[in-house]
Amino acid sequence: MDLVIVVALVVLQVSLQPSLAALFTVEAEHTSYNSEYGGSVVMGCRFSSKPANPQNDLKVIWHLTDAGPDQEVIRLVNNLESSVSSKFKGRVKLLTDELKNSWAKIQISDLRITDSGMYQCLVQTTEGTDYKTIALSVGAPYHSISKQIERTAEGDKVVLTCQSEGYPVSPVVWQDERLQSYISNTTTTTTPDGLIKVVSQIEVSSSEKTKYTCNFTKDHSSATFHIPDDIPPRQGENDILIVVLCLGLVLTATGLGVVIYRRRKGNYLLILLNTEPKLINVIY
Repeated sequence: MDLVIVVALVVLQVSLQPSLAALFTVEAEHTSYNSEYGGSVVMGCRFSSKPANPQNDLKVIWHLTDAGPDQEVIRLVNNLESSVSSKFKGRVKLLTDELKNSWAKIQISDLRITDSGMYQCLVQTTEGTDYKTIALSVGAPYHSISKQIERTAEGDKVVLTCQSEGYPVSPVVWQDERLQSYISNTTTTTTPDGLIKVVSQIEVSSSEKTKYTCNFTKDHSSATFHIPDDIPPRQGENDILIVVLCLGLVLTATGLGVVIYRRRKGNYLLILLNTEPKLINVIY
């Protein structure tokens, strides 16, 4: 009885081999991609067999499946490429040269945060239809950090501010040169481009000579304040300094003029003293 079952299984396996060999499949080159805001990415899936007539037998469709309603990114049907999504207009293309190598690849340029999501690569030939899902994550590093220093109303303290934009949100850690940490007031807002604007502040003494550093820990980006060297002058101090400099220039110019005048006058008198007197005959 057992022998009969074994023989039946072998016969079934042999009979299924041709159909298994002919099974059409699609495989993703990578299941996920991490890319940078403003950059570009190439995502691809490989199909198991080359179509007999690539001009007519091949259909490739890429969808973005989890950004609200299903969005068709790009399609190729009967060798005609089209994109119906205004979101990707001018930023996406199908790498048609790769089709002859059984690759369905797309390139998305000028990446946006909202391009993140699950993409479906669907390939259809006369041998069948299959698809694979690929995840794309778009991030933005906090590279550019702007600094600002403001005096408090009392004048004995200053508010240090660090501001940057990136994605996703980054914690901000403040430390002084002794690596002592400070509690900060940090706020976040979303920009129209989908970036996270992070503003972080601490209040410190304006007289203690030290340095403070804000660290955006997501990307290990930082900015440093040197206190009191970086503190801007009080309002009006610049005007006073300008007045003092102008007075100094006027006094210097006046003194120089007096010196030059006296030298010229002394030279004139010396010439008169060294000149021999001449007799002048006067006719009456």
